[in-house]
Amino acid sequence: MKLRFAAAVFALLLLLLNAGHVESRRHRDSRQYNMFVFGDEFADTGNYPEADLTKATRAYYYPYGSNDKVHGATPSGRFSNGLVLPDFVARILGLEESPPAERMREQDGVDPSGMNFAVGGAGVVEGTSEAPNLGTQVNKFKRLVKHGIIDDDLTDTVALIAFSGRRDYERFKDMTNTEVKAKVQDVTDKIAEAVDQLMEMGVKKVMVTSLPPLGCTPWLSRSDDGVYDGKCDSQKVSSIHNEYLEEKVFQNEHVFNLDLKAAFNHYAGPSPRSKQFKYRLESCCESFEQSGYCGQVQDGEEQYSLGSKPDKFFYWDDINPTHAGWKAVVKESQESIKNFLDI
Repeated sequence: MKLRFAAAVFALLLLLLNAGHVESRRHRDSRQYNMFVFGDEFADTGNYPEADLTKATRAYYYPYGSNDKVHGATPSGRFSNGLVLPDFVARILGLEESPPAERMREQDGVDPSGMNFAVGGAGVVEGTSEAPNLGTQVNKFKRLVKHGIIDDDLTDTVALIAFSGRRDYERFKDMTNTEVKAKVQDVTDKIAEAVDQLMEMGVKKVMVTSLPPLGCTPWLSRSDDGVYDGKCDSQKVSSIHNEYLEEKVFQNEHVFNLDLKAAFNHYAGPSPRSKQFKYRLESCCESFEQSGYCGQVQDGEEQYSLGSKPDKFFYWDDINPTHAGWKAVVKESQESIKNFLDI
């Protein structure tokens, strides 16, 4: 009798312990992060003001979005033929796409998934009223938290900071080495400052992109006569930028290096290991003139050529990857991101 009683008690204890484990596992599996995004055209999902077609507003015009099945194959303000970086990162978090653009928000509400403050044409340091810099984007976020529009409990929040470097470093070829280092110092200081501000507000996890190899982008690898230089020169800025980021930002265990340098080199470098993309340096949507832009129309005539198979191109335009390019980049970091976020 005593043995049966002891066995019953033991079985009950096991049941309670297992129930506890199931509950803990369920809680962990059901953890849902929301996301706030800061950056430039690498991350913009519709924040740049809509207007007549120009280089700055091209993301609202064909052929941008032409392969974006999620949004009806129409332009959505994304600087690609489909989805962009934060859309694919959001999917790792269990979201369907990037949180909505801040420009689209309701006056007194925020989507539960978060908000995207990134604007095409913005820089970390440089900016305009239409394309505010990183500091201004973070200040917008802080004001919305202060006024209670965004919940001040940011425990389960991920921040993504993603910049191409185009705006801040657009004149680096005309700079001396001393000027380049000073500029990079300023840019990386501002990124570190933004990370500190976000964490002081309670954001627990921050993802920051390293600078991709600018010399490999069609912006710099295409010559005046339309030939692409496979040597991918002009990498000094990217190297110095990433070295400074390593020192100032990535030493923090709560900051993740979303390594665009490694991923872009993998898929579009001079000697890529991957054979996924047939066209690694060329842009799928290429302007006739080097000073032109994808989607440009003059006197009713298109001033660009368009590849028939965008998935075979890594780059969409002179600096932004295709939908397939961004998908491959994020997939390469997917497991590392999951480990970082403990999901």
